[in-house]
Amino acid sequence: MRLSKFILAGILIFSAGAGTIFAQSSMRDIEVTPFGGAKFGGSIAFNPPATYTPTGGGSSASIDSMSIKSSFDYGVLFDYGIWPGFQAEFMWNRQPTELHAHDPNTGAVYNVGEAKLDMYQWGALWELKGEEARLKPFIAMGLGLTHFNTYGSLTGFDNRFSYNFGGGVKYEFAQHVGLRAEVRYSPTHTTQETGLVEDQFGDVYQTRITNHANQGQANLGVIFRF
Repeated sequence: MRLSKFILAGILIFSAGAGTIFAQSSMRDIEVTPFGGAKFGGSIAFNPPATYTPTGGGSSASIDSMSIKSSFDYGVLFDYGIWPGFQAEFMWNRQPTELHAHDPNTGAVYNVGEAKLDMYQWGALWELKGEEARLKPFIAMGLGLTHFNTYGSLTGFDNRFSYNFGGGVKYEFAQHVGLRAEVRYSPTHTTQETGLVEDQFGDVYQTRITNHANQGQANLGVIFRF
């Protein structure tokens, strides 16, 4: 329920801002880009170690991390032209994947099971060439949340803050159709732990450290412009 409210609020804010700008000009471009590709890397750290009981029974194990298996991803991008070369953007990205737990004492790796990661990101995109160019390099960034559906493997671990930044190129075949290729760094906050840090005076103190699932993605999509 909290996830649906968050997404709805984001869409309403995005739509309200776009509607206000649209009222100022009737020449705004809207781009819808279905995409697919690969998402890779990432792990969930546990410090202190967590207890894991293998599926189907067996003795419990102490684990220090769960790795996220690299796999394909897919989704859709919505871009709205604010002014020439600058767009507001919403991205939904889904990764069907698997989790694998690591036992630091024995080195054993356990197949935890399937998982599904959904990223919901609001951000902006800057095109680096003029409106008349067919090939347009761009940079993009955004922030939002990642929803973890682990089918019960991780209880109480659902929505986490995430962000992304990267870039790519757009190529326009025609006025309303194009091709888009991009790569992004897409980390997600996961767990917290207590760590030691040293300040500029050499004093050491404890602080809370946020761990990240450091993932990347590479995708290719078809642009439909309205």
